[in-house]
Amino acid sequence: MKKFIGKKAVLLGTLILALGVAVYLNYFFGTDAGLFPTDGNLSTEQPDDDKTLGEAINVNTDAQKPTAEEYFKQARDSRETARDEAVATVKDLLNDVKATEEQKQTATAEAIAIVKAIEQENAIENLIKAKGYTDCVVYIDKNNCDVVVQSGDLTVQDTAKISQIVTSQADISAQNIHIVTVK
Repeated sequence: MKKFIGKKAVLLGTLILALGVAVYLNYFFGTDAGLFPTDGNLSTEQPDDDKTLGEAINVNTDAQKPTAEEYFKQARDSRETARDEAVATVKDLLNDVKATEEQKQTATAEAIAIVKAIEQENAIENLIKAKGYTDCVVYIDKNNCDVVVQSGDLTVQDTAKISQIVTSQADISAQNIHIVTVK
């Protein structure tokens, strides 16, 4: 004996019922909020209040922009946390009994790349500071390098100096170097 009501029919009926409830609740709550006129006439008049729909408002006026020193400290902490997580993941993979030899070789290569990036970032940061910049933080990710420098406005010569330092310390081409300033 065949079933008259299959699983698909029950599922379809449930979805139709849920859609109907959603439409009803949308209409019910929409009328209470004044979004739908109760007299059935749609109007394009703006409300009388001074608010504009879509207007951005600053809701946290007590929050202050972090200082440059705080920014660089947070950036270094965040970079170190991300690196620690990556190293922990690599260690877990290397210590995993079920990992294949190929996975272990890939994990070893990743660990070497992380160590190399850390060394390059430190060298680049120290050289940029030696050129007279107050502070900086460098992020190297494979073939890209992001440099955040504490400075007013960078001139073309400043950008060239920083790019030259990065290209001399890392195998990164100049078009993959992104320099940002923090005042």
